[in-house]
Amino acid sequence: MTQEVNIEEPISFKDDELKKNISVMDLRNLIAKHLSTGDKTEEELKKLIPGATYEELVLALRNMLTLKLIKKDGFPIKYSLSSDIKEKLARRKEISNTDQNPIKVSIMIESMANDKGALRNAMEQILERLKADITYKVYESSLAEVIVQETTGLFSTYIEAEVSCADFQSLLKLIYYYGVTSIDVNKPEKLTIPISDLQEGLFAIVDMTHGYADMIYKLKQEIGHLKK
Repeated sequence: MTQEVNIEEPISFKDDELKKNISVMDLRNLIAKHLSTGDKTEEELKKLIPGATYEELVLALRNMLTLKLIKKDGFPIKYSLSSDIKEKLARRKEISNTDQNPIKVSIMIESMANDKGALRNAMEQILERLKADITYKVYESSLAEVIVQETTGLFSTYIEAEVSCADFQSLLKLIYYYGVTSIDVNKPEKLTIPISDLQEGLFAIVDMTHGYADMIYKLKQEIGHLKK
């Protein structure tokens, strides 16, 4: 996957119109990619992104200004990345320069609870543990605000992160041990897995599944004893 600014923020400018020829996220990432090499005018960006119409480009730029991803200045008006985005790109580049992991994924970890504070603390701990785990390289990560689900009345939140993994087995462990609820593979487009790695990965799944089954069994036994 090419270097991107994957900023998952609400879109406020006519998503349906922006999706005619190019997706919102793709267009924003392309704009950010070109602005990372220097300030650009609308005309310069249009030449660099021929897949988007002028109207789509203007809508995307307005959206990015609203989200404070970019800023504009001068005459003729030129657009540039915000200082926060520049810092994020610099961090990504620094990580990428030392990252030898072949697999990169975007993940989401969702959770609900009836205690807002406990939920927030638990999710913060999960995110800190992930960022400190030397098995993975974390490019981007964020913890959403805790909200109340109307249907259940429970508090809920989620973690979003872009993570690279060394191999198939570490990817499986990421999903299991961190409770990943959604995952998208960003790279590679094709992965060749040696039979030994596949075997180890399958053994890991078996061990994790049996461990989970044993835990459920023990909990049921404890609950049964408490009811007696």
